[in-house]
Amino acid sequence: MFKELHPSLRNAMYVVLFSFTALVAATFYTIRLTYKNFEPVMDKNYYEIGLNYEKAIENQKELLKQGYLIKTNWDSQTLLPTGESEISVQLEKDGAVTNVSAKSMTVYLERNATTKNTAQYNLKPTNNGFVGKIPLLEKGTWNLRLVADIGGKAFEREGKISVK
Repeated sequence: MFKELHPSLRNAMYVVLFSFTALVAATFYTIRLTYKNFEPVMDKNYYEIGLNYEKAIENQKELLKQGYLIKTNWDSQTLLPTGESEISVQLEKDGAVTNVSAKSMTVYLERNATTKNTAQYNLKPTNNGFVGKIPLLEKGTWNLRLVADIGGKAFEREGKISVK
């Protein structure tokens, strides 16, 4: 193919040709993987969420000023075992447990940058907060979001949990 070229230039041309072929193959492989493992947009109504973002931040700050705080029995545990674990969530206002203010409490377990394993669990109200059983089926780090509905306003707490 490059017989009339100097041997060093011929080797350089073969390297360039091989590199170009590898680049094209890698591009097609990446496109194939993208279509094979496609995930849709994380939120279908992302536009409305974006429009209401400032309002959500204001609501969060207002509820924090009023003294609201969310605590769980998982706060003191560094590693949670795989399997079904019970979560107990307390909504406090000025240091006192209050259930009356919250209509509901929802737990979201999410992985970073994917919606594949995102799960949502509604907790049941009790006299001492909210309780529920959460299946922790995969090891690793999870993003934990607790969302309380207080008078039509969402009060959130985010954190990370590790499952062994």
